Amino acid sequence: MNLPNWLSVFRSGAGFIVIYLLLAGTQTDLIAAIVVMMIAEISDMADGHIARRYGQVTKLGMIIDPMSDSLYRAMVFIGFLGIGWISVWFVAIIITRDIIVSYLRIFAQQQGFTMAARTSGKIKAIVQACAQVWTVGLYALSGFFSQYMDTVEVSFWLLAIATAVTAWSGIDYALGYIQSMRQGKNK
Repeated sequence: MNLPNWLSVFRSGAGFIVIYLLLAGTQTDLIAAIVVMMIAEISDMADGHIARRYGQVTKLGMIIDPMSDSLYRAMVFIGFLGIGWISVWFVAIIITRDIIVSYLRIFAQQQGFTMAARTSGKIKAIVQACAQVWTVGLYALSGFFSQYMDTVEVSFWLLAIATAVTAWSGIDYALGYIQSMRQGKNK
């Protein structure tokens, strides 16, 4: 276990902290949730950077980093579901995409090739992170913004966009897997 791997492990656990703070639901708790979420997102950027820069890329890290990303973000979305901020259909699409991509990577490995991270996955991560942090921020500060916007409607659209980008990313990974399989058969 090196620093990048510990950062990934922290991120997995951060989801539980965010759920606790969301369920507590006071303005102070929601602001604390934003702080934890920002630290988790920074750890997501830092773990890979540190691993590559200092030659600490490990097979374990290549497994736990994407797993931690999926677990953390899924827990935040489940927290949103628990307090009624997100549709169960959005959460189902988001979690299904991560499960499918994980299995596509396993299938690819069994076929003798590695499915690298795709640009769509990086875009999905950024959009999900922004939607999550902004949604909590909207609810934490809803008293300040209520005269200017409908918090529920704005957060719905943020989460709808995140769900759509997530679905697109899943399709992109599936098409990438199919393309890689076809290229492998042509060799």
